[in-house]
Amino acid sequence: MGGIKLGVQLYTLRNQCRNEIEFEETLRMLRDIGCGVIQISGIGPIDPHEKARLVDKYSMQVCLTHIPFDRLINDFDNLLLEHELLKCKNIGIGGMPESFRHTSEGISEFISVTSEISKKLRDRGFNFCYHNHSFEFEVHDGKRTMDRLIEETPHEGYLFVPDTYWMQYGGVTPQDYLKKMKGKVEVCHFKDMRIIESQPRFAECGQGNLDLASCFAACKAIGVKYIVIEQDNCYDLHPYEAVKIGFEGLRKIAEENS
Repeated sequence: MGGIKLGVQLYTLRNQCRNEIEFEETLRMLRDIGCGVIQISGIGPIDPHEKARLVDKYSMQVCLTHIPFDRLINDFDNLLLEHELLKCKNIGIGGMPESFRHTSEGISEFISVTSEISKKLRDRGFNFCYHNHSFEFEVHDGKRTMDRLIEETPHEGYLFVPDTYWMQYGGVTPQDYLKKMKGKVEVCHFKDMRIIESQPRFAECGQGNLDLASCFAACKAIGVKYIVIEQDNCYDLHPYEAVKIGFEGLRKIAEENS
């Protein structure tokens, strides 16, 4: 499949991973559908050693996490120990904290702070990873925030987690914008979009309107190592069912475009 490993972002299943019992049930379900790669994000408070034990038990590879931004400032050493247990080198945040987003000066401060964090992480063998939503495509003083993040952050150790839905929602063409991040992406979120009553809605991968085949080709071209499906809201479907449909959709896209 072009060398890209396929997986699931557990944020989709956050309400099915609130404790150790649910976490194990979810990992068992993922193993049964052929998924061996996960991103850990938004799950309940589970003891780090128990979390790592269950990840090993079900032979899951943790390609990335999303953690609260303040832990990178106030709980750095414990954070790294937890990621060592998970054998995960990619430490991410789900988005820029609200306090930085709305001015050029705030964005500059965020770039400065996270650039220093990325250097500290790199010195310890980890990467800082930034996941976009749509607000990063707002323009401040003539420049898109996302363009600034790409252009003004360190080349090494500061990676991006592009999200196909939010790129489209933000007004760019995902498969084209991905090319701006060549060499800066290990994990990409595949999230589909359908239109219902003229409004965008999250869709299971392969069930919406996004050209995810072209996105897959772009991921291959820029050296992406992992693609994980994510769906913020599954609406009337149980999240397990949505993940099964979405993961099968991702596998089909990968098989047809390898």
